[in-house]
Amino acid sequence: MTIKIDQKFASAVDAVARELVTTEHFGSASLIKTPLMYPSGAAAVVQVTQHHDRFFVTDMGLGQMEADMIGASLLYANSAKPMAEHFGIRFDNQAFFVAEANRDQLAGAVTIVANCSSEAAALAAFKAAERRFEEDSDVLYRRLATVFPKAEITRNVDFVGSSTHKWPVATMVTHNHKVSLFEPVSKHHTSVVNAAVKFNDIARLDNPPQRIAVVKKKTELGNYLNVLSQSANVIEYEVPDATLIRLAEAA
Repeated sequence: MTIKIDQKFASAVDAVARELVTTEHFGSASLIKTPLMYPSGAAAVVQVTQHHDRFFVTDMGLGQMEADMIGASLLYANSAKPMAEHFGIRFDNQAFFVAEANRDQLAGAVTIVANCSSEAAALAAFKAAERRFEEDSDVLYRRLATVFPKAEITRNVDFVGSSTHKWPVATMVTHNHKVSLFEPVSKHHTSVVNAAVKFNDIARLDNPPQRIAVVKKKTELGNYLNVLSQSANVIEYEVPDATLIRLAEAA
């Protein structure tokens, strides 16, 4: 039985494959852009150079540069070193690399180096976001404690949303028997998305509590401000005390 191939379909798929992986050649070095992504959205790129019948494969320190941009270079190194050991490649405190790969090993070397680079950057970004969230939560608690009695404030609450999923919430204020949830949100993509998903689920409850996303500057969020505003009130840390009280009493 002969299976007829749709040539237009095959051509479309082949074109996508060519777009996912591209190469550029510069004398003795070649760059391979992979489909793997860094937290910033940039593609992981690997450089390959040849020495006689051996190949040197490196991420050129691009993962380290990604971590540097968010102040997480130490977190990156802490993840990168054990990761390189696990996968049998090397990390020199800046770049992942395979020093001598033969032709049969080249594809695997490129894949592993790109994977390690993007994964270490993602881990560093995640850990940096966790640390930033804890710091921002402390600032938020101290701010709320200047307005509400400490007996009305509860930190690190698990709040059940409409989906029955338990969401971790930084601070809950129970004022005049009304519940308000306060969450610090940074301008970074992950922070905004996490808060939006959380508040959207909670907002679907029959009697949802007041939801307040607290940011440093609304202008820093750009279009993310609209994303947050769909499910929560968005305020800045420095709003007047009367604004915090008004929101808590409106819950």
